[in-house]
Amino acid sequence: MPHWSENYIGQPYQAGSADCARLLAQVRKEVFAMPVPEDIEVDRLQSRLGRVGQMTDLVSAYGKPTNDPVEGDAVLMFCAGRPSHIGVYCVIDGEPSILHAMENAGMVVLHKIRDLERAFLKVEGYYTWK
Repeated sequence: MPHWSENYIGQPYQAGSADCARLLAQVRKEVFAMPVPEDIEVDRLQSRLGRVGQMTDLVSAYGKPTNDPVEGDAVLMFCAGRPSHIGVYCVIDGEPSILHAMENAGMVVLHKIRDLERAFLKVEGYYTWK
């Protein structure tokens, strides 16, 4: 049976409507039937430093840190040394992975956590919804 993440891989990235924060909200709602606040969004026109604040606010407002992530938890990632990217934790064939909408790839991608550095990303932390 295919993993739920396959329904999202390859979907186009679109700033403001199909970006990393919106993907997280979409997956939480569609796959996990969890209520999602309507105001989840990230202003992609802001500077990278501005987005750092937005991502930090997003995870602190809706999530709590966890050391034991489960499918559907949020993963905050460092990009260019700052926590400015977010994805969805999933496990594919026993391999911890992250589904995320990547601006420079132009679409939703799946990375094994052990391969994140190749994409110039690093996990800041895992967050379960409050």
